[in-house]
Amino acid sequence: GLAVILVVIFHFREDLSKTYGEVADLLFINGSIGVDLFFMISGFIAYYVYVNENSGLSSSKIFLVKRLCRIIPPYFLVTLMVAGNSVDSWMETLRSMLFLPGDSSSQAPWFGYAKLDVGWTLNYEMLFYVLCATSLLFRSYKFVALTALISAFVFIPYVSLVGTGDWANRHYGLSGYFAIVTNGIMLEFIAGMMIGHLHLGKVQSNHKMLWVMAILFSSTLFALELETGFLRGNGRPGFFISSFLLLFSMVGYECRFGMRIPSLLLMLGSTSYSVYLVHTRAMSIAQKIIYNRIDEPSAGVMVFILSIVLTVIFTYLMYTLVEKRLCSFIRSLIFKRESLESKKTAG
Repeated sequence: GLAVILVVIFHFREDLSKTYGEVADLLFINGSIGVDLFFMISGFIAYYVYVNENSGLSSSKIFLVKRLCRIIPPYFLVTLMVAGNSVDSWMETLRSMLFLPGDSSSQAPWFGYAKLDVGWTLNYEMLFYVLCATSLLFRSYKFVALTALISAFVFIPYVSLVGTGDWANRHYGLSGYFAIVTNGIMLEFIAGMMIGHLHLGKVQSNHKMLWVMAILFSSTLFALELETGFLRGNGRPGFFISSFLLLFSMVGYECRFGMRIPSLLLMLGSTSYSVYLVHTRAMSIAQKIIYNRIDEPSAGVMVFILSIVLTVIFTYLMYTLVEKRLCSFIRSLIFKRESLESKKTAG
């Protein structure tokens, strides 16, 4: 929930700045840290859900089908809405739907974004899922294999190829999927898995006050990073460290003592993928409606409010009709077909 709020406000801040000037930028310009937090959460969830899955090929197939059925239908639908009508635009759309970077020669880790601008993060997510599915073939050694795969892809080019900048901004001149999988931002998935590994039986400390202090410290550090942007940027040390410590302390407390999470954050957590996909479209529509009719400083805050309203409406439609119904239908159809084929083979 927090991760998606940060990303949404980060994108909506430009309209707020038209009304409130630099204040909006000062408050929200580092909101893209939500992407780093989201990647670590993805790594943690992968560990938590599949820590006991050791059935090899069967586990791999189930994992990949579930992930593809959840990610692809909503993403393809929203991407097609912004496809445009020129040949170049459709070629860009096709690249996005293949989870290829828009321009491998442009600045890392965004690599030219995607046709749907937020889609660049899904390029990393999908590669992570493919590597997860591959590692599940190693059964009880799956997370060792996954960590080794990601580390090899990131560190071998880092030490052997010429490049400038830190591991998230370094450019090796590689193209396509290799540009993505060799980027240091992939290490954030490992960080999330590490948090899962440490808290599911490795870190034994049950001193409540210690974990409360850890939350206070990590929350303060995270807030300072949002305010100052020290070593900021997706995958860079400032965003990486503050996101890791916040998630580590929150998960640590939750695992040991439980945590009463506000219903709004729970709801945002459940619908976060839909919110993430539709919010920039909602913002674009709000901008067209307001700026074509109102030309004064207050127009910015009007766009901000309308963007939130439209995001809520679009999220409800996307989540209920596509994420819950269509994705579930496709997933059940695939598993039902596989079940029938297994019965025929057994018969």
